[in-house]
Amino acid sequence: MAGILNLVLKRILLGAITLIGLTVITFILSHAGGPTFAVSTYINPRSPIPTYEQIKILEKRFHLNEPLYIQYFYYVQGLLTGQWGYTNTPVFNGPVTTAISYFLPNTIELSVLAIAIIIIAGIKLGVFSASRQDGVADNAIRVLSFMGIALPAFWLGLLLQETFASGTVSPSLNLLPLDGNVSHTLVTNLSWYREGISYPTHFLFIDALIHGDFAVAASNFLHLILPALTIALASLAIIIRMTRSSTIDSLHQDYIKTVRMKGIPERKVIRYHARRNAMIPTATVLGILFANLLAGVVLVEYVFDYPGIGQWIVQAFLADNIAGIMGANLMFGIILITSNLVVDIIYLFIDPRIKY
Repeated sequence: MAGILNLVLKRILLGAITLIGLTVITFILSHAGGPTFAVSTYINPRSPIPTYEQIKILEKRFHLNEPLYIQYFYYVQGLLTGQWGYTNTPVFNGPVTTAISYFLPNTIELSVLAIAIIIIAGIKLGVFSASRQDGVADNAIRVLSFMGIALPAFWLGLLLQETFASGTVSPSLNLLPLDGNVSHTLVTNLSWYREGISYPTHFLFIDALIHGDFAVAASNFLHLILPALTIALASLAIIIRMTRSSTIDSLHQDYIKTVRMKGIPERKVIRYHARRNAMIPTATVLGILFANLLAGVVLVEYVFDYPGIGQWIVQAFLADNIAGIMGANLMFGIILITSNLVVDIIYLFIDPRIKY
């Protein structure tokens, strides 16, 4: 146990070093255009203080007349105290940290459902495919996996909208909402839902349950299905292929042959012996796929007009809002570093023999 604890601490230290490197990169980019550019992201357009006075205040606050290493110290201090600048987009005007706190919960709801689909369906289909190696079911699943990897997320989203939300293909398939994250007729007069944001947690599904509004919770879940499927399908294909490959490799190991010789049913051999070892490489891939998941969120949220962090980032790019773009990059970096750290720790408990 002490050995695992030391490895966990080592991974946390490496994660912290990586995070410091990320802040160095964002600091260099934010200062590449000179002092005026560096403070421009912190200017509040709604402040009664004139812009030129705000610039003077910010130059003093961030010590822009001192060496770069001192500027970096105050830059990091600003990040730790929530000073990430101001965003001015059609969907939100205000501090970047406030925008993240408003829109990220919606994206987390979407991502949690997508990850659940990836893990549950991907592992089950991968093991099922491996247990029927080179059979009809195996070949069909492999073909679908290749298709999932090949199809762009935005195109797949449009295809699902046309099939299940527009009635174009068949009226009987018009089962799910086309866009958004809730039916507007259900939230028009709610005291806890204002300008597309729910309170107090900003997680619409959780807030609906807190307030006992199960109709809103159900509507929110239905609105999540199509975008979550769109995000999940490409990553699902990779998990299926990885699980299939690692399961087949496990089934050919000597210890599996020994277990079979004892007369244990094949179903139990796969479930209790082969699948555990097959999960080791799959767990590693899940951390890498999280990056692809975040990239897919941006496009998919825009296609489905979903009020999450991806839609806000697109609006920040279109509006040339540097503070929003830099804040989004920093936020995604933190999420990726944290998710990879969690995967590495889980990896240690799946296979304690791992040494870093």
